[in-house]
Formats: sequence, structure tokens, C-alpha cells
Amino acid sequence: MPRVLAVALPALILAGCAQTHLNASGSDSIEAPSILSMPGPTAAEDREAVALFSLLAAEMAAQSGDYAQASRYYLEAARLSDDVSVAERATRLALFARNHVRALAAAERWLTLAPESLEAMQLTAVLMLGRGQEQDAAALLRRVVGQLGSEEGYRVVLSLLVQSEDRDAALRTLEMLVDADPDEPAAWQAHAELALRYEEFHQARAVAQAGLDRFPEAVQLRMILARALTELEDPDAAMATLAAAVEAHPERRDVRLAYARALVDTEDFERIRPEFDRLLALAPDDADLLLTVALLSLEAGRFGLAGDYLERLLASGRRTHDAHYYLGRLHEQAGDLQAARRAYQALEEGEHSEDAALRLARLAADLDGLDASRELFARLQEDTDEGIALRAYIEEANLLRERGRFDQALARLARGLIQFPSSEQLLYLRGLVHERAGDVPAAEADFRTILEMDPDNVSALNALGYTLADRTDRYQEAYELILRAYEKRPDDAAIVDSYGWVLYRLGRVDEAVVQLERAYELMPDAEIASNLAVVLWELGRREESRAIIDEALQLDPDHERLLRVKRELEH
Repeated sequence: MPRVLAVALPALILAGCAQTHLNASGSDSIEAPSILSMPGPTAAEDREAVALFSLLAAEMAAQSGDYAQASRYYLEAARLSDDVSVAERATRLALFARNHVRALAAAERWLTLAPESLEAMQLTAVLMLGRGQEQDAAALLRRVVGQLGSEEGYRVVLSLLVQSEDRDAALRTLEMLVDADPDEPAAWQAHAELALRYEEFHQARAVAQAGLDRFPEAVQLRMILARALTELEDPDAAMATLAAAVEAHPERRDVRLAYARALVDTEDFERIRPEFDRLLALAPDDADLLLTVALLSLEAGRFGLAGDYLERLLASGRRTHDAHYYLGRLHEQAGDLQAARRAYQALEEGEHSEDAALRLARLAADLDGLDASRELFARLQEDTDEGIALRAYIEEANLLRERGRFDQALARLARGLIQFPSSEQLLYLRGLVHERAGDVPAAEADFRTILEMDPDNVSALNALGYTLADRTDRYQEAYELILRAYEKRPDDAAIVDSYGWVLYRLGRVDEAVVQLERAYELMPDAEIASNLAVVLWELGRREESRAIIDEALQLDPDHERLLRVKRELEH
């Protein structure tokens, strides 16, 4: 029996139930065997006989798919039996039947029979928390910590509570543990970490700071504090916190790595290389750390630095698969496509092989022409792994759409949809190709097919709404579709752009410009810039409109819509 339940609650719930027909509610079940309709012995006759009858009835009900009935009988048996396995099985069945009242009763019986069982303690505590019994749950979790020791115990408590649907109750429970054990740094750390994971950043900061007031040397609390400060958009305080941690613990790799990540996030390029070198000096033979530093350099846009670290990784003879793959990515970003191809071709089988094969097919289009890429994509589209085949259709169709080869893109998508007839991704992409090709009815049909399968598909709502707003005069219908998407993702730049554009089409220009400026701030994209430029021009802000167009053309000088808007506005 596993020592710690923690992150495996679903396995506990499902174990022992997978071999029968799943019908947790008890409805539409196969008719139960006749034993369930037979009068059983009474408790007055024989306790053991009643328990045996209940067990038989429970198993027969479970085999017939009636888990509600099975859990009732098993709970009766558990109350009468001193067999721990019966109480455990009763708990599992009640959970599977989604009857948490019975599950808690069975778990408490399990704990009575096996008071040192970590599984019983953890599961009972979680069920108590769900029933609002926070103090009882906290008492059991203290027993868990007592058995496992503070460090491991509070890690387990954190992993249990982070799964709670009632976040406030979980935080209150951990607060009780801290109050009961105020001299244990691990308790404060678990409380602060839980608040951070629940995105209660102010609370995380307060708990971490209070813990540090007691334990100034608690490194993990200092790192949690820095993360909370970052989320609260106080990067200077976060950096100061991490710098103090590095100064106090210069030998700690985890602290230096957190500091290095913060330098990347704040784009403090002058200090990145020296800090990376100091970090690597702590563990010169650690290939994993070398790869991490290389990826952080890549993330910071320091391609030369990233290349140096990746070459060092290759020379070490370790993690060579990763080194070749990320060198390929680096060369792609730097525009050296031949070097990228050589790097991908050097890969042996491994984690990145599939993505590298798709990238090689796309590189072939750039280096050798579309016909050369066709052969590579076709091979991938016939792969027995459906995930690879689907990605190959999507990648090739996107490539053809970008090159304006709409008929070829539609042909590939039609073939892909024969192979994957219910693929929302292929339907969505075909709708985009139809829209670019000017076939609005066909685009609308594809987007609506997706919405029939998934009425809340945000991408389809936005795409259909934008198409109607941009290509037809059905503005009110477009507004209603885009608004549904906007309500679900109010900070998605593409959706904010659509929302601004449909407001413009409806004549609500002052509202439109606010949304379009926000969209461009979220993502300086040429498509968004083209819409914003039109609205700024109409508002008489023509110099701003020209400046937006010029700025966007520096990022994407060949963007068709942006170039068209520029021509139309100037003439």
C-alpha cells in the first residue's frame, strides 16, 4: 500500500472499480441479481451473518453497475466488520458513487480500524474539509505531519489541500496548522505556497513576510516572497529579495537559478552572463543545469550566449538530443535556416524528434521550395501516430495559407478531414483559409460546424464574429458572437481586437479605439495595427495612425492587409 496518498486521490477513488460497467449514479443499471431483493438476516440474528450478506449484496450490486446501492451495502458491512479492507473498499465505492457522506463515514471507520494508516488519515481529512469540518481536518493533518516529519509532512499537506474545491477552507485549515505549530518554518512555507498557487498574492506576501520575521534564514520563504512580489508587479522589491537571498546563500543553486530567471524577466542583460557563469561554477558537470541556462539565454534573446552554452553541452556528450534540437530552434530564430536544418538532422530518436521532423518539412519549403516540403509532409501525414499525422496536416495547410496557395491548402485540409472527420483544428483552419480566399459562406459553415460540436469554442466564436464584422454587414450578429468570446477571454489580444473592430463597424468609434489600443498594447501585431490605424484615422488622429502603421511594418514589412490599409488611407 503506498505510503502517501497526496496527489493520487483519483487512483484511490477508481481502484477496484475499473473492471465493471461504470454507472456511479445507479441509473440505467443492469437488473441486480436476485440476492438484492431477498430478505437478509437481521442484526439481532447474527452480526457476522449480516456483514457477510451486506458484502455479497454489495459485490453483486457493483458487478451490475449499481454503485449507489453497492456503496450502501458496503458501508453497512464496514460498520459490522473489523476487517480494514472492507472499510477501505467501502470508502472507494462511496467516492465512486459520488456520495461523500457515505465516503466520510466509511473513511472514519477505516481510520478507527487502522489509526496509523496515512492513506486513511489523508482521505478522511480531505472528506472532512469538503463537509466543512475544518478543525477536524486540521487535527488529522497534524497527525500526518507527525508521522512523516515536518518537511515531508507539510509537502504532503500542501499537495492535498491544493486540490480542494473550497480554497478559503483550505487556506483556513493551513492557517490552523501554522497557529498550532508556529515554530516550524515548513508550516509557514506551505501556507505561503498554497496562497501563491491559489493566486492570493497579497496573502502569500503577508504569510511569507510573517514567516521571515520569525525565520530570517528560511530561503524558501524568501523565494516565495519574491514570486508574490513579482505577481504583484513590484519587480524591484522582488529582485532585492532574491539578491539578498543570493548574498546570504551564495552556494545555493536553487536561489541563484531563481535570481537568474528574474534577471531574464527584467531583461537585465548586463548581469545575465556573469550570473549564469557563477551558477555553472557551482556545478560545472551538471548537464541539466547547463541546458537550463542555455534555454534562459534563448528566452532572453541572447542567441550568441545560448549558442555557447549549447555547444558546451554538445561537447560534454550529454543531453545531446536536447542540444541539437535547441540549436536548431536558435538558428531558426536567428534566420540561419541551413544551420537549423543541420541541427535538426543531427537529432537521434527522442523527445523532440516529431517536432524536429515537422520543422524540417517547413524548412524544406523555405530552402528548396514547396514541392520538396510536400514529400516530407506527406510522409508525416501517413504516420501511425495520429497526433503526428494531424499536426502535419495543420502545419502544411498553415504554410500554404501563408504563401497564398489557398486551393492547395484546401485540398490538403479536405484530405485531412477524411482522415480526421471531427477535428475542430482542421475545420477551424479550413474556415480561416476560406475567409482569406474570400469565400465567406464556406468559412461561416466551417465555424458553425465547430460551434455545433462545441457551442462555447472561443476561437470559433471569435473567428466567425470577426469574419461577419469584416466581410459582411451583419454587424449585430457579429457583435453578439464576439461578445461571447470576449466575456470568456477579456485579455486575449486577438479577441479584444475583434471586439474593437466590431464596435467600429457598429459606429461606436470612441469605444472601438479604446479596445483596439488595448489589443495593440497586449500584442503589437500587424493585423491589430491595421484596424487601429483605420480607427485613429477616422478620429482625425492621423499622425498617430501613420506612426502605428510604420511601427508595425518594421515588424512585418510584407503584411498584406497593413499595406493595403496604408495605401487606402493615403489616397
